[in-house]
Amino acid sequence: MAIAVAEALQRNGRLVVEAGTGVGKSLAYLLPGALWASEQGRRLTVSTHTRALQEQIMGRELPVVSRVLGRLGRTLRTALLMGGENYLCVRRLERLARSPAFSLEPAALVLEELRFWTRTADTALRSCIPFSVPQDIWRRVCRDAEFCGRRGRICGRCLYRLDRRRAENSQVLVVNHALLLSGARLPPAGALVIDEAHSLLDAAAGHLGACVTVGRFLSLGETAADLARRIASAGGDAEGALAAAERRARLLVEAAPGFLGRVAADHGFRERSADAGAAPLEGIPEEVEPAALPELEGCLVEVLRRCPDAESDSEVRSLQANVAALRRDLREILSRESLDVARWVEWRPVAARADGEDAVSGADRAPRRFAFSLRAEPLEVSGALAERLWAQDIPLVLTSATLSAGRGLGEFKAAVGLPEARALALDSPFDFRSQAGLLILDGLPEPADEAGYAAAVAQRCRELIPHVSGGVFILFSSWRMLRQVHGLLRLSFKDRLLAVQGDSGSEALLNEFKAAGNAVLLGVDTFWQGVDVPGAALSCVMLAKLPFPNYASPLEAARRRWYESCGRSYFEDWSLPRAVMKLRQGFGRLIRGASDRGAVVILDSRILHKGYGDVFLDALPSCRRLSGVEDFAAFFSKPDRETPGGKRSKRAK
Repeated sequence: MAIAVAEALQRNGRLVVEAGTGVGKSLAYLLPGALWASEQGRRLTVSTHTRALQEQIMGRELPVVSRVLGRLGRTLRTALLMGGENYLCVRRLERLARSPAFSLEPAALVLEELRFWTRTADTALRSCIPFSVPQDIWRRVCRDAEFCGRRGRICGRCLYRLDRRRAENSQVLVVNHALLLSGARLPPAGALVIDEAHSLLDAAAGHLGACVTVGRFLSLGETAADLARRIASAGGDAEGALAAAERRARLLVEAAPGFLGRVAADHGFRERSADAGAAPLEGIPEEVEPAALPELEGCLVEVLRRCPDAESDSEVRSLQANVAALRRDLREILSRESLDVARWVEWRPVAARADGEDAVSGADRAPRRFAFSLRAEPLEVSGALAERLWAQDIPLVLTSATLSAGRGLGEFKAAVGLPEARALALDSPFDFRSQAGLLILDGLPEPADEAGYAAAVAQRCRELIPHVSGGVFILFSSWRMLRQVHGLLRLSFKDRLLAVQGDSGSEALLNEFKAAGNAVLLGVDTFWQGVDVPGAALSCVMLAKLPFPNYASPLEAARRRWYESCGRSYFEDWSLPRAVMKLRQGFGRLIRGASDRGAVVILDSRILHKGYGDVFLDALPSCRRLSGVEDFAAFFSKPDRETPGGKRSKRAK
């Protein structure tokens, strides 16, 4: 892989590499990339999907690369850049610290700690702050691109400038897909590597789409009201435009839930329902925004003329940009009808937890209120990627452990708009035949029978998990199924931790899982990919259902119509390949090192009886097939026992 990357860099080429777990993808592109950057005096930009991989590259791989270059008599300058919401803004911090609303404990203590930390800090990154900052405070002090960069008395203390300077002086710069796709002004790249490239399509669709939540309205309204009060106290005209802006801001906060609720009600939402739901948006409603929103925008024009200082001017301009962005997204979602764009409304019940915080309610909890959101997402992004990323005449490398559904890399290359790129597929160096077992259980009900299927999955988990001394992942394709099975398993494993995604942040949950050594974790999308748990702490991965996209969701319904309009098969060209790729990703959580050993359990019997079953099996690594519960138990109790009947995949052949 390193040789192929070096050739692409030297020849200004384009390369797509699928490299199985254990190949060492990061070093395979970083070593030749760093050497190339050092020799050519150009920058290698590396983009990842997850923050975890960004931090791994910065903390583990790049120090190795730096030592290698050091032995060649060269130094390597590296830097990390994330989205603005990950950086502290000293100016916004000082503004908030002077606000009467945040003068009381505990908020005042957090703000004072932050101010003290900034005096010696050399970075604005949130992850480098040595104490926790509550989210409601962080969103008021994090960097705002519209607000940042304006002149003012605090500009000389801007910590983000230090991070930016390091990025501009770097030879290897690590960013993420969201930042890369955002259109933000990044230091120019001499070559671009896209790691975790399997997530690029979803990242692009999400970024190119639009999302409007109640929270956006509330944040905008609260910020506008607070700003109007502060400008008035600094000598502005409180009786005129400022007072009007504050009134419109408060009206916006009050009107937002009702506005989104009416859109949802027009598309099937009923308040008595306790379930989350979604529906495609049809037609163009008469009301595409609350009246208070354009009224607030008009008030801000007048407020801008009455600002007493440059910093207030900057904040008002930032607020104007955010109002304009919200109005633009509402028009994009509610007023644009196009076959190649999915538009939908979502709702979810929210209940008050015992600790006073809001949480998504389960079926056994009466909802206190509902949260609504409006969304739009393009169904085809290859053209946008070609325009935004591939138009640069620089070397390109895209890589991941899973880019195909076992049918070659042509489909992926076409989907991302790089049909001419060179393709390279490399199998994992791990010996799955001796390290991994595969158990496929028959006799479960069809997944369409939700209650019966959940009960059968829970029962199989009770039978199998006691035979596993290490940790177990149970991976689901939907939150609904996860909650049903969790309810059935809640009291089943008294001697081991039963962790559930959603109880805490994914990172904290994963650390707790690793520390326990024999925990059982129930998870959805986050834990199917990008999660690294080497050793016995993860000894078994149980896949509750073949991970087909939700056929009935508004997004997939729109995608199905679009595929049919193009004369293509939604199932063959999209649904099945996506499910196979995701199954490969879930399987890939198990074996993370040459000494790892464990088993994957597939609980969906359709893989044995449907015509597409072999497509899934042929895409998996060749490993030992286990014949039943007794064989599964023997696999863990007698590690050296060979189990006959292993299916050798076409990929392995």
